Amino acid sequence: MPAFINVNRSILLGTAWTGAVAPGAMGSAALSNTGTLTSAQDISAFVKSGNPSVSVATQDTTTFGSGGFTQVIPGLRNGDSITFECLSDFAASQLYPIVQTTLGGLAAAVFLDIKATNAARGVTNPSFVAFGFISAWTPAMGSVGDAAMASLTVTISGRFGDITG
Repeated sequence: MPAFINVNRSILLGTAWTGAVAPGAMGSAALSNTGTLTSAQDISAFVKSGNPSVSVATQDTTTFGSGGFTQVIPGLRNGDSITFECLSDFAASQLYPIVQTTLGGLAAAVFLDIKATNAARGVTNPSFVAFGFISAWTPAMGSVGDAAMASLTVTISGRFGDITG
């Protein structure tokens, strides 16, 4: 049984971060600070889906003695990419100008701050924060008669931080 239902996830993107060490910036691993975005752009109102994930590469250690089964060990971890499926909007102060102008468009460096709700960060509402760059941006897509959609992909550099304070 689910513990909560997604109804008001907070998704912030920005170009600057306060605090001693930014989350994952340029490969940094120190994520214990309680910094925040200083140029927060809330795109929650446009996003229909987007989930932070982490994966691990596997290294094959199969030998002749493995009995015909593949054996693996964990290798490097990856913050992966996160793709936000959004409702498209080109009006002033809406999704298109936020991504294209305020954040800098394709290849722009951005910080993410994703929370389950728009309430303050805490133990029951942690922030998943990361540094990355906009690696794919499709501002308008869809079929005739469908809602206009957009797709925004951020490729993570380093890892997601889990901040509760």
